[in-house]
Amino acid sequence: MKKEIEVKIELTPEEFSRFTDGFDNFHLERTFGYFKEDFSNIKDGIFPRIKYVEGEKKEIILTVKRKTRENAQFFEREELEIKMKEGENIENLREILRSLGFSKEIIFEKKRKNVFKNDIAISFDKLPFGFFVEFEGEPKTIDRYLNEFNLLDRPRITRAYLGLWEDYKKNHGITKENCVFK
Repeated sequence: MKKEIEVKIELTPEEFSRFTDGFDNFHLERTFGYFKEDFSNIKDGIFPRIKYVEGEKKEIILTVKRKTRENAQFFEREELEIKMKEGENIENLREILRSLGFSKEIIFEKKRKNVFKNDIAISFDKLPFGFFVEFEGEPKTIDRYLNEFNLLDRPRITRAYLGLWEDYKKNHGITKENCVFK
């Protein structure tokens, strides 16, 4: 189990282009998020998911994230992950989670470029509803990089993208559940 500490910052399209100028190899990540019918697992802070990563190497990752505590400055969770062997059947994993009572599935896509440094992972994310940068590391390191990127004074997002998608849907009158590129 690893402890995940992160902060997201929403970017304008111009900022995203400026930060990612010269980057190639954005990959598509399709996440299958699983919920109890009444979403009680989210209230309990438990989020199982299957992440399918397309790109140079295809990956299927089964993950359970558990929220550890409320924190306005950083999004903190425990993360349990298992990378599946190449050739595994994602449909079997989907059926396993549904049979465990996670009957509601929401599909979420993003185009991502990860930049790894010694002490932090920085992810540039293009979503169907906006542009974001995510910093994952220790709090002091995140603050240092926020300052370096001149983003220290920007509003911090300490929620999952699916929660942001729910807000976006409400604000724009969208009824579809899945957040996918057209």
